[in-house]
Amino acid sequence: MDSIKSLGVSVDVKTFDNRLDLQRTKEILQRENLGSFNAIFGPLDVLSLKEASTQAASYNLPVIAPVPAKSDISLGNVFFSYTPEETLREHVLKYVLEKREEQNIIIIADAKNGAVKDSILSQFPFAKILAVKEEEENIGINRDKLELQLSEDTENWVFVESDNFKLISSVVSILNSFHNSVLDIEDPKAEKIQVRMFTTDKNNAFDNDVISSTHLSNLRFTYPSVYREAPSDSFERRYKARFGDVPDRFAVRGFDVTFDLLLKLAYRNDLLDVSKFIGETQYSGSKFDYEKDISSGYFNKASYIMGYDNMYIKQLE
Repeated sequence: MDSIKSLGVSVDVKTFDNRLDLQRTKEILQRENLGSFNAIFGPLDVLSLKEASTQAASYNLPVIAPVPAKSDISLGNVFFSYTPEETLREHVLKYVLEKREEQNIIIIADAKNGAVKDSILSQFPFAKILAVKEEEENIGINRDKLELQLSEDTENWVFVESDNFKLISSVVSILNSFHNSVLDIEDPKAEKIQVRMFTTDKNNAFDNDVISSTHLSNLRFTYPSVYREAPSDSFERRYKARFGDVPDRFAVRGFDVTFDLLLKLAYRNDLLDVSKFIGETQYSGSKFDYEKDISSGYFNKASYIMGYDNMYIKQLE
Protein backbone atom coordinates (compact mmCIF):
# COMPACT_ATOMS: atom_id res chain seq x y z
CA MET A 1 0.00 0.00 0.00
CA ASP A 2 2.88 2.37 0.84
CA SER A 3 4.61 1.72 -2.47
CA ILE A 4 1.51 2.23 -4.60
CA LYS A 5 0.64 5.37 -2.62
CA SER A 6 4.08 6.82 -3.38
CA LEU A 7 3.12 6.63 -7.06
CA GLY A 8 0.05 8.76 -6.43
CA VAL A 9 -2.47 5.92 -6.52
CA SER A 10 -5.14 5.81 -3.84
CA VAL A 11 -6.35 2.33 -2.88
CA ASP A 12 -9.20 1.43 -0.56
CA VAL A 13 -8.58 -2.03 0.87
CA LYS A 14 -10.64 -4.30 3.09
CA THR A 15 -8.81 -7.21 4.71
CA PHE A 16 -10.49 -10.33 6.11
CA ASP A 17 -9.13 -13.34 7.98
CA ASN A 18 -11.11 -16.40 6.92
CA ARG A 19 -8.93 -18.64 9.15
CA LEU A 20 -8.70 -21.06 6.21
CA ASP A 21 -12.29 -22.02 6.94
CA LEU A 22 -14.90 -22.41 4.19
CA GLN A 23 -17.88 -21.54 6.40
CA ARG A 24 -16.22 -18.35 7.59
CA THR A 25 -15.47 -17.45 3.97
CA LYS A 26 -19.14 -17.85 3.08
CA GLU A 27 -20.13 -15.61 5.98
CA ILE A 28 -17.70 -12.88 4.87
CA LEU A 29 -18.90 -13.02 1.27
CA GLN A 30 -22.56 -12.91 2.30
CA ARG A 31 -22.25 -9.77 4.41
CA GLU A 32 -20.10 -7.84 1.92
CA ASN A 33 -21.42 -6.08 -1.17
CA LEU A 34 -19.23 -7.75 -3.81
CA GLY A 35 -20.45 -5.35 -6.45
CA SER A 36 -18.54 -2.55 -4.73
CA PHE A 37 -15.13 -4.19 -5.20
CA ASN A 38 -12.77 -4.23 -8.18
CA ALA A 39 -10.89 -7.42 -7.30
CA ILE A 40 -10.50 -10.09 -4.62
CA PHE A 41 -7.04 -11.22 -3.56
CA GLY A 42 -7.17 -14.75 -2.09
CA PRO A 43 -8.39 -16.70 -0.13
CA LEU A 44 -5.36 -18.93 0.48
CA ASP A 45 -7.20 -22.26 0.83
CA VAL A 46 -8.56 -23.88 -2.33
CA LEU A 47 -12.11 -24.59 -1.11
CA SER A 48 -12.59 -20.97 -0.05
CA LEU A 49 -10.96 -19.78 -3.26
CA LYS A 50 -13.49 -21.76 -5.27
CA GLU A 51 -16.36 -20.34 -3.21
CA ALA A 52 -15.13 -16.77 -3.63
CA SER A 53 -14.61 -17.27 -7.37
CA THR A 54 -18.10 -18.68 -7.84
CA GLN A 55 -19.80 -15.81 -6.02
CA ALA A 56 -17.56 -13.17 -7.66
CA ALA A 57 -18.34 -14.51 -11.14
CA SER A 58 -21.86 -13.11 -10.85
CA TYR A 59 -20.34 -9.62 -10.64
CA ASN A 60 -17.65 -10.25 -13.29
CA LEU A 61 -15.21 -9.67 -10.43
CA PRO A 62 -11.62 -11.01 -10.83
CA VAL A 63 -10.21 -13.26 -8.11
CA ILE A 64 -6.44 -13.64 -7.78
CA ALA A 65 -5.09 -16.97 -6.52
CA PRO A 66 -1.78 -16.03 -4.83
CA VAL A 67 -0.66 -19.61 -4.15
CA PRO A 68 -0.66 -22.84 -6.20
CA ALA A 69 -4.28 -23.89 -6.68
CA LYS A 70 -5.00 -27.36 -8.00
CA SER A 71 -8.73 -27.88 -8.12
CA ASP A 72 -11.69 -28.05 -10.45
CA ILE A 73 -11.93 -24.25 -10.52
CA SER A 74 -12.83 -23.50 -14.12
CA LEU A 75 -14.29 -20.01 -13.88
CA GLY A 76 -13.11 -17.35 -16.28
CA ASN A 77 -12.63 -14.70 -13.57
CA VAL A 78 -9.76 -16.45 -11.74
CA PHE A 79 -6.14 -15.28 -12.13
CA PHE A 80 -3.79 -18.14 -11.24
CA SER A 81 -0.64 -16.20 -10.29
CA TYR A 82 1.44 -19.31 -9.61
CA THR A 83 2.82 -20.70 -12.89
CA PRO A 84 1.52 -24.27 -13.47
CA GLU A 85 3.91 -27.22 -13.07
CA GLU A 86 3.44 -28.16 -16.72
CA THR A 87 4.56 -24.70 -17.86
CA LEU A 88 7.61 -24.78 -15.58
CA ARG A 89 8.52 -28.21 -16.96
CA GLU A 90 8.17 -27.01 -20.54
CA HIS A 91 10.41 -24.03 -19.79
CA VAL A 92 13.33 -26.06 -18.40
CA LEU A 93 13.05 -28.69 -21.14
CA LYS A 94 13.17 -25.94 -23.76
CA TYR A 95 16.20 -24.46 -21.99
CA VAL A 96 18.02 -27.82 -22.02
CA LEU A 97 17.04 -28.44 -25.64
CA GLU A 98 18.50 -25.09 -26.68
CA LYS A 99 21.70 -25.45 -24.63
CA ARG A 100 22.46 -29.11 -25.33
CA GLU A 101 25.21 -30.00 -27.77
CA GLU A 102 26.47 -33.56 -27.20
CA GLN A 103 25.81 -34.00 -23.50
CA ASN A 104 24.86 -37.43 -22.17
CA ILE A 105 21.35 -37.25 -20.68
CA ILE A 106 20.26 -39.56 -17.87
CA ILE A 107 16.84 -39.65 -16.20
CA ILE A 108 16.31 -40.76 -12.60
CA ALA A 109 12.59 -40.76 -11.75
CA ASP A 110 10.61 -42.65 -9.12
CA ALA A 111 7.31 -44.42 -9.81
CA LYS A 112 5.22 -41.35 -8.94
CA ASN A 113 6.97 -39.40 -11.68
CA GLY A 114 6.52 -41.83 -14.55
CA ALA A 115 4.59 -39.24 -16.59
CA VAL A 116 7.37 -36.69 -16.02
CA LYS A 117 9.94 -39.22 -17.21
CA ASP A 118 7.87 -39.74 -20.37
CA SER A 119 7.67 -35.99 -21.01
CA ILE A 120 11.47 -35.74 -20.79
CA LEU A 121 11.84 -38.73 -23.11
CA SER A 122 9.53 -37.08 -25.63
CA GLN A 123 12.12 -34.28 -25.94
CA PHE A 124 15.19 -36.50 -25.56
CA PRO A 125 14.30 -39.99 -26.84
CA PHE A 126 17.96 -41.05 -26.68
CA ALA A 127 18.19 -40.38 -22.92
CA LYS A 128 19.27 -43.19 -20.63
CA ILE A 129 16.96 -44.37 -17.85
CA LEU A 130 18.32 -45.35 -14.44
CA ALA A 131 15.80 -47.40 -12.50
CA VAL A 132 14.90 -46.41 -8.94
CA LYS A 133 14.72 -49.27 -6.50
CA GLU A 134 11.67 -48.73 -4.29
CA GLU A 135 11.07 -50.94 -1.30
CA GLU A 136 8.76 -50.56 1.67
CA GLU A 137 11.34 -48.82 3.86
CA ASN A 138 14.09 -48.09 1.37
CA ILE A 139 14.45 -46.16 -1.86
CA GLY A 140 17.54 -45.51 -3.91
CA ILE A 141 19.59 -46.18 -7.03
CA ASN A 142 22.31 -48.65 -7.93
CA ARG A 143 25.64 -46.82 -7.95
CA ASP A 144 27.33 -49.36 -10.20
CA LYS A 145 24.57 -49.15 -12.80
CA LEU A 146 24.82 -45.37 -12.78
CA GLU A 147 28.57 -45.62 -13.35
CA LEU A 148 27.95 -47.68 -16.49
CA GLN A 149 25.67 -44.94 -17.87
CA LEU A 150 28.04 -42.05 -17.21
CA SER A 151 30.18 -40.73 -20.03
CA GLU A 152 33.83 -39.70 -19.76
CA ASP A 153 33.84 -38.07 -23.18
CA THR A 154 31.07 -35.52 -22.66
CA GLU A 155 29.27 -33.81 -19.79
CA ASN A 156 26.49 -35.79 -18.10
CA TRP A 157 23.19 -33.99 -17.61
CA VAL A 158 21.08 -35.85 -15.06
CA PHE A 159 17.36 -35.19 -14.47
CA VAL A 160 16.22 -36.10 -10.94
CA GLU A 161 12.43 -36.32 -10.63
CA SER A 162 11.03 -37.08 -7.18
CA ASP A 163 9.45 -35.52 -4.12
CA ASN A 164 11.12 -38.03 -1.79
CA PHE A 165 13.92 -36.24 0.07
CA LYS A 166 15.61 -39.56 0.97
CA LEU A 167 15.96 -40.49 -2.70
CA ILE A 168 17.03 -36.97 -3.69
CA SER A 169 19.61 -36.82 -0.90
CA SER A 170 21.07 -40.19 -1.90
CA VAL A 171 21.17 -39.35 -5.61
CA VAL A 172 22.77 -35.92 -4.99
CA SER A 173 25.46 -37.52 -2.83
CA ILE A 174 26.22 -40.21 -5.42
CA LEU A 175 26.27 -37.76 -8.34
CA ASN A 176 28.61 -35.49 -6.41
CA SER A 177 30.95 -38.41 -5.69
CA PHE A 178 31.27 -39.03 -9.44
CA HIS A 179 31.69 -35.37 -10.40
CA ASN A 180 35.31 -34.49 -11.20
CA SER A 181 36.37 -38.11 -10.64
CA VAL A 182 37.83 -40.65 -13.09
CA LEU A 183 36.49 -44.13 -13.75
CA ASP A 184 39.87 -45.66 -14.45
CA ILE A 185 42.28 -44.40 -11.80
CA GLU A 186 45.14 -46.38 -13.36
CA ASP A 187 44.88 -44.50 -16.64
CA PRO A 188 46.84 -41.22 -16.38
CA LYS A 189 45.04 -39.90 -19.47
CA ALA A 190 41.56 -40.67 -18.17
CA GLU A 191 39.14 -37.77 -18.47
CA LYS A 192 37.35 -36.51 -15.38
CA ILE A 193 33.60 -37.11 -15.28
CA GLN A 194 31.51 -33.95 -15.45
CA VAL A 195 28.00 -34.05 -13.98
CA ARG A 196 25.28 -31.41 -13.99
CA MET A 197 21.94 -32.00 -12.26
CA PHE A 198 18.50 -30.81 -13.39
CA THR A 199 14.91 -31.19 -12.29
CA THR A 200 11.66 -30.11 -13.89
CA ASP A 201 10.01 -29.67 -10.47
CA LYS A 202 11.98 -28.23 -7.57
CA ASN A 203 9.52 -29.16 -4.84
CA ASN A 204 10.01 -28.81 -1.09
CA ALA A 205 11.92 -32.10 -0.88
CA PHE A 206 14.92 -30.44 -2.54
CA ASP A 207 15.07 -27.92 0.32
CA ASN A 208 15.43 -30.58 3.02
CA ASP A 209 18.33 -29.94 5.39
CA VAL A 210 19.88 -33.36 4.72
CA ILE A 211 20.63 -32.35 1.13
CA SER A 212 24.00 -30.65 0.85
CA SER A 213 23.97 -27.18 -0.69
CA THR A 214 27.66 -27.66 -1.46
CA HIS A 215 26.86 -30.77 -3.49
CA LEU A 216 24.07 -28.94 -5.34
CA SER A 217 26.50 -26.16 -6.13
CA ASN A 218 29.14 -28.62 -7.35
CA LEU A 219 26.52 -30.16 -9.65
CA ARG A 220 25.36 -26.72 -10.85
CA PHE A 221 21.81 -27.78 -9.99
CA THR A 222 19.39 -26.16 -12.45
CA TYR A 223 15.61 -25.87 -12.23
CA PRO A 224 12.57 -23.79 -13.26
CA SER A 225 11.07 -21.41 -10.71
CA VAL A 226 8.37 -18.82 -10.20
CA TYR A 227 10.86 -16.97 -7.97
CA ARG A 228 14.23 -15.38 -8.52
CA GLU A 229 16.63 -14.06 -5.93
CA ALA A 230 15.28 -10.57 -5.25
CA PRO A 231 17.77 -7.76 -5.88
CA SER A 232 18.47 -5.04 -3.34
CA ASP A 233 15.81 -2.54 -4.36
CA SER A 234 13.49 0.04 -2.85
CA PHE A 235 11.08 -2.64 -1.59
CA GLU A 236 13.81 -4.49 0.28
CA ARG A 237 15.13 -1.26 1.81
CA ARG A 238 11.67 -0.15 2.95
CA TYR A 239 10.86 -3.61 4.29
CA LYS A 240 14.12 -3.77 6.26
CA ALA A 241 13.59 -0.29 7.67
CA ARG A 242 10.13 -1.25 8.90
CA PHE A 243 10.64 -4.84 10.07
CA GLY A 244 14.37 -4.94 10.83
CA ASP A 245 15.24 -7.75 8.45
CA VAL A 246 15.32 -8.49 4.73
CA PRO A 247 12.10 -9.96 3.28
CA ASP A 248 11.96 -13.71 2.68
CA ARG A 249 10.70 -15.09 -0.62
CA PHE A 250 7.11 -15.25 0.63
CA ALA A 251 7.11 -11.56 1.55
CA VAL A 252 8.66 -10.71 -1.82
CA ARG A 253 6.12 -12.86 -3.64
CA GLY A 254 3.22 -11.32 -1.74
CA PHE A 255 4.44 -7.84 -2.59
CA ASP A 256 4.95 -8.66 -6.28
CA VAL A 257 1.56 -10.30 -6.82
CA THR A 258 -0.29 -7.47 -5.06
CA PHE A 259 1.70 -4.65 -6.64
CA ASP A 260 1.14 -6.13 -10.11
CA LEU A 261 -2.62 -6.29 -9.47
CA LEU A 262 -2.81 -2.73 -8.16
CA LEU A 263 -0.75 -1.22 -10.98
CA LYS A 264 -2.98 -2.87 -13.58
CA LEU A 265 -6.12 -1.69 -11.83
CA ALA A 266 -4.65 1.82 -11.65
CA TYR A 267 -4.03 1.73 -15.39
CA ARG A 268 -7.54 0.59 -16.16
CA ASN A 269 -10.14 -0.22 -13.56
CA ASP A 270 -11.06 -3.53 -15.17
CA LEU A 271 -8.52 -6.31 -14.62
CA LEU A 272 -10.23 -8.69 -17.04
CA ASP A 273 -10.00 -6.11 -19.79
CA VAL A 274 -6.51 -4.79 -19.09
CA SER A 275 -5.04 -8.31 -19.09
CA LYS A 276 -5.93 -8.69 -22.76
CA PHE A 277 -3.25 -6.28 -23.94
CA ILE A 278 -0.66 -5.88 -21.14
CA GLY A 279 2.15 -8.40 -21.62
CA GLU A 280 4.83 -9.57 -19.23
CA THR A 281 5.49 -7.55 -16.09
CA GLN A 282 8.38 -8.06 -13.67
CA TYR A 283 9.07 -6.93 -10.12
CA SER A 284 11.46 -7.72 -7.25
CA GLY A 285 11.38 -11.51 -7.37
CA SER A 286 8.55 -12.51 -9.72
CA LYS A 287 7.18 -11.89 -13.18
CA PHE A 288 3.71 -12.29 -14.62
CA ASP A 289 2.36 -12.96 -18.08
CA TYR A 290 -1.29 -13.94 -17.84
CA GLU A 291 -2.86 -15.87 -20.69
CA LYS A 292 -6.56 -16.70 -20.94
CA ASP A 293 -7.36 -20.38 -21.05
CA ILE A 294 -10.22 -21.37 -23.34
CA SER A 295 -12.15 -23.26 -20.67
CA SER A 296 -10.89 -21.62 -17.50
CA GLY A 297 -9.35 -18.44 -16.12
CA TYR A 298 -6.08 -16.60 -16.62
CA PHE A 299 -2.82 -18.50 -16.06
CA ASN A 300 0.59 -16.99 -15.41
CA LYS A 301 2.97 -18.33 -18.07
CA ALA A 302 6.12 -16.57 -16.81
CA SER A 303 8.98 -18.31 -15.02
CA TYR A 304 12.74 -18.26 -14.51
CA ILE A 305 15.53 -20.78 -14.99
CA MET A 306 17.63 -20.76 -11.82
CA GLY A 307 20.91 -22.49 -11.07
CA TYR A 308 23.52 -22.96 -8.35
CA ASP A 309 26.89 -21.39 -9.10
CA ASN A 310 29.73 -21.25 -6.54
CA MET A 311 27.26 -21.44 -3.64
CA TYR A 312 25.05 -18.71 -5.09
CA ILE A 313 21.68 -19.20 -6.76
CA LYS A 314 21.61 -17.23 -9.99
CA GLN A 315 19.06 -16.48 -12.68
CA LEU A 316 20.21 -18.26 -15.84
CA GLU A 317 17.33 -17.17 -18.07
